[in-house]
Amino acid sequence: MINTKVSRYLPYVGWRPLQAKIADFIYSNLGEGRGVVIEAPTGVGKTAAALAAALAYSEGEPIKVIYMIRTNNQAIAPMRELSKLLKVKGLFIPYVLVRNRARMCCISSTSKLPYRDFLMECNYLKRTGECRYYIKLRESGVDHSLFMDTVAGLESPGEYVKSICKLGVCPYDASRMLISDARLIVLSYYYLFSLNAPEVVDLDLKSSILIIDEAHNLPYAVLDLNTQYLTEAMVKAAVVDVRRFVSDINVKAGALRALASIRALFRDLFIGVTEQGERRVDSTKVLEYFNDIDYLSEASGEVLASKRSRGILLAGTPLSDIIDFYKSVVKMPKDKALFLSIGNDGRAIVSRLMDPSVAASGVLNNAHSFIVMSGTMPPTRLFTSLLGVKVKVSELRIGLTEYVKSSNVKAVVYGEVTTKYTERSEEQYSRIAQALISVYDAVNHSVLAVFPSYDTLKATRKYIKQGVDLVVEIGTTTIEDVLGSIKVNPHKLILAVAGGKLVEGIEFRFNDINYIDAVAIIGVPYPEPNDFMNGLVDVVKSRANYDDAWHAVYTWQALVKVKQAIGRGLRSDKDRVFIILMDYRFKDNPIIWREMTNYLPNIEVTSSEGELVRMLKEFTSNNLNK
Repeated sequence: MINTKVSRYLPYVGWRPLQAKIADFIYSNLGEGRGVVIEAPTGVGKTAAALAAALAYSEGEPIKVIYMIRTNNQAIAPMRELSKLLKVKGLFIPYVLVRNRARMCCISSTSKLPYRDFLMECNYLKRTGECRYYIKLRESGVDHSLFMDTVAGLESPGEYVKSICKLGVCPYDASRMLISDARLIVLSYYYLFSLNAPEVVDLDLKSSILIIDEAHNLPYAVLDLNTQYLTEAMVKAAVVDVRRFVSDINVKAGALRALASIRALFRDLFIGVTEQGERRVDSTKVLEYFNDIDYLSEASGEVLASKRSRGILLAGTPLSDIIDFYKSVVKMPKDKALFLSIGNDGRAIVSRLMDPSVAASGVLNNAHSFIVMSGTMPPTRLFTSLLGVKVKVSELRIGLTEYVKSSNVKAVVYGEVTTKYTERSEEQYSRIAQALISVYDAVNHSVLAVFPSYDTLKATRKYIKQGVDLVVEIGTTTIEDVLGSIKVNPHKLILAVAGGKLVEGIEFRFNDINYIDAVAIIGVPYPEPNDFMNGLVDVVKSRANYDDAWHAVYTWQALVKVKQAIGRGLRSDKDRVFIILMDYRFKDNPIIWREMTNYLPNIEVTSSEGELVRMLKEFTSNNLNK
């Protein structure tokens, strides 16, 4: 029986059985210096359960609940539940949202600047009295009651910012001022997991319960948050800025010399680096190319001033990023390393944090409690090894078939193909394409085909015949465009990349119908081995054995991506989906096979395309929901 105190904070009339189980487990395990791991399928109601348990636990105590978000869309979930709690039960929880200052700015042109340039512009506007939102806040403060009345019932970050802008005050600074008055804080990862954040928030972790949804991404989100790039394109753009906007002859000449030296870095150090990936490089070799760097600082100030005087919107400059990168290399701690990288955006020098625990362990170990949850959590021992968690952790894992009927899922390993690097060939790509076409022809709605990389996607696409209505994930693809296209014609073959925008954080659903009939996972989406990934294995190995370290970095990244892809077809307990694991390695790798058979009911194996299509048609013929 769920605690009545917890039920008070449920934003619905009643509990779903699994949701009540999650809330009860969290509430009973929230204690000082404790962690809670929750794995449960999408649709169970994890967000509402975690919020209800945490708010109930903190009631009457000097404990704040901090809901951590990585993306703008992730803020929608807690805001939606708070809005429902107000509407259904008339209970308002005082809360604030704190994202980076640019995303909360009322001046739209300024908010689109690169973040470092935005902060410079923001400080300039405040210093000169040109930001009326800051001036009003400084002179009049913010009325607590009016602020909370304004944000009550809002359901998106965009509404939140617009509503506070209408009060005439800066949403970012006003929200930070009211942190002490809030019971719940919706907070960007940046403020707790960035080692060099220009701005911080005043929080007492010992008196905070952290809720982190989609936590399967947390170790790599922490690493990304502490990564800096110097790209060749950035240097070329800086040259254009100097030539166009710097009038001082000496400064211009010195800055161009400095940039020419940095451009030579890309010419010299990348000799022999041709494949996509990352190769480690000593920082001393990189610093040799940073000459006359002081001229870049002078040029940066002149460029920004010149652009501002000419009324140019988005008046940033890549010079600022180059200077920041140089400073980070000069002061680079032992936990970071430099890599030569060639990716889809060209050549780059990348400064990476090598150990996510450096940024995460202090936060998680010092919090009063934390709740990490996802539909695809890796094993707790591997997750805690990556993040350096030392406190006691309790876990609750709800399997897919506890939520979805076994009859709603059919999974088949199609062993006729593989994307294993040593076996890739045009014949393999042709076979994959033919199998996808046969699957597409056998369903009424859409097939989501998930590739391990964009290269394998492109190699397969050329074999897909005309007449197939394709949606292909590329850099400019937007979720809105994809969903709009499906509305026009729901019979699509969607080519996506594992871990990409069409596999995480999207629902192909309209009017309670999920338009994904089949999910085909082409190949096991292992990360590409490179110096960075292997270095990460070495870091984790210092806290675990080699096998666990390798699986934490490689195997479980692949499995999480596979489960995320499967989840696109199962967004509620009413959905039905046919899963095709298109690679013999799903059966031949013991760890992957064990995990898949535990996760999916009754997996069959076939190397016959005809048999695959027969099983698909048999499954869809029993589908009464679509």
